[in-house]
Amino acid sequence: MKVGIVEKPGILKIAVRAMPKITNPDDVLVQVKRVGICGSAMHIYHGKNPFATYPRVWGHECVGEGIEAGEGADVSVGDHVVAEPITYCGECYACRQGRGNICSSVQVSGVHVDGGCQEYIVLPNKQLHKIPSDIAWEDAVLIEPFTIGAQSRLRGKVQAGDLELIYGSGTICLAALQFAKFYGSTVISTDIGEEKLSFASSTGEGYTI
Repeated sequence: MKVGIVEKPGILKIAVRAMPKITNPDDVLVQVKRVGICGSAMHIYHGKNPFATYPRVWGHECVGEGIEAGEGADVSVGDHVVAEPITYCGECYACRQGRGNICSSVQVSGVHVDGGCQEYIVLPNKQLHKIPSDIAWEDAVLIEPFTIGAQSRLRGKVQAGDLELIYGSGTICLAALQFAKFYGSTVISTDIGEEKLSFASSTGEGYTI
């Protein structure tokens, strides 16, 4: 199968590797359908991420279809899934509080371990979330960045009727914009790029600076 590898900063290659195999009862073999190119992936390519190791298969925003599943997995063949981009132990204090993202031994796909820019990938069942099959792959691959927009709303306790300033109009900010509008707040979007501000304006009522 083909994989996309950042061999070292500034060097991106397509390589050929053997198909991965299921080795644990809760493993799932996923055929990757789409991978998002995040700003952090660009940092890895340019050698600006201090945690990245090389060579590294890039890509932490990954969606695909279940092809094979271990006997302990609840993902079935044909299920559409979005991958959670972190590997966590499930046993440390943070994990026991439901905060696997700050696990004492957390590993991030495409940074510490190989990511989703490969034709097939094996992941543990706990890192896969089933999604409706009628969601287009191009939309589904945005689910991971949209969770950051959702988290910003939850932590900021944004309520209907609030006036919210979103600093910037990149992908994450536009995701936050969608959640803010869904929950009824008025939004001021900012950016230095007219194209981004125009897109922010096209999503509904609000203000731009």
